[in-house]
Amino acid sequence: MKTRLLLITALCVMVLSYNNVYGGEGQNDFADCVITVTVLSIIEWEGEDFPNINLDDHADAPMDARADAPEGTSTYTLWTNSNVAISSDQTATSQLTDGTDVLITKYKLSTPGGDGASTTGATALDIAASFASTWTDHDEFLETPLAITHVNTDGGVEVMLSVQATNEADEVADSGDYTATQRLTATWVSDD
Repeated sequence: MKTRLLLITALCVMVLSYNNVYGGEGQNDFADCVITVTVLSIIEWEGEDFPNINLDDHADAPMDARADAPEGTSTYTLWTNSNVAISSDQTATSQLTDGTDVLITKYKLSTPGGDGASTTGATALDIAASFASTWTDHDEFLETPLAITHVNTDGGVEVMLSVQATNEADEVADSGDYTATQRLTATWVSDD
């Protein structure tokens, strides 16, 4: 009987030891999974196009005096995780026309809230270099593209396009409806 008791005691100790070592009650067992993904350079406007600008919403419009100079703005988000440069269309398409006559069409561009230092945007130096904050004729607007500096963890910047229409200095444009289309292109410069 002693042998049996000793054998049963030895088996019980072995079973208890086995349970404590190999996943018995109250223990956890962990398994890790490493997950990877690659994010490439992204340059993407928020949607299809900027919201349209209707200069007739301005106090100087509709234009009924030679000195009227209506202005308008449109703001759009550019998503980017790299440094980019914004250039413009400088062709006749970007000048207000009724099909036969034209208005002097000037543009300027800004990145409100984006300073290129603490937030993604254009630095004061880059704005000055491209004359982006100065009213510029459509055919010279952003001849030097506006540099946008990406700041890590800030992947978007608001871009504000402004437009102004005026008559030529020595004449008045024909009456009618004038339209123009300005296309801004964001081009990859470098990754941070």
